[in-house]
Amino acid sequence: MSYALVFRAMSADEFRARVAADPVVAAFRDAGGGEPTPEVADAVARTALAMGEEVGRTGHSSSGGDWFREELFDGVLAGLLGADVADHLLARTLEGIVWNDYPMVGFVLAGELAEALAKAGDDRPGDLDEDDAEVIDDVLAALRKVAESGQDVVTVYS
Repeated sequence: MSYALVFRAMSADEFRARVAADPVVAAFRDAGGGEPTPEVADAVARTALAMGEEVGRTGHSSSGGDWFREELFDGVLAGLLGADVADHLLARTLEGIVWNDYPMVGFVLAGELAEALAKAGDDRPGDLDEDDAEVIDDVLAALRKVAESGQDVVTVYS
């Protein structure tokens, strides 16, 4: 089994409005939110995947989750982009949904993304092994493509 993080360029405002209007999500939010039921998580992920344009993807095997999240996102990407942006690429609270399991949905607003990419500069750390470098390059390429479009990035991690 493998997991993918899909990057989509779109308006986060439109995405959030569609999610908020979904009756399954609205009922969940009105009941207090928290960790989503499978139905709520699927509704949000389906909405994200139906909107915007896919601009990239990366992932890991089922045994590589800790490496992917902790070493690459909490480590390398947090250092390059800032901890909040790196975290929001994997999951971000939305309509009272707190993501703890797959699928997870995240988003970064265009202004946040532009600031993070300016902080990161043009180069990734040179001391990464081949697997780490491949993921970091894929993430940065997707984020740069979104930034060039002037849109927000919405991600689905499943």
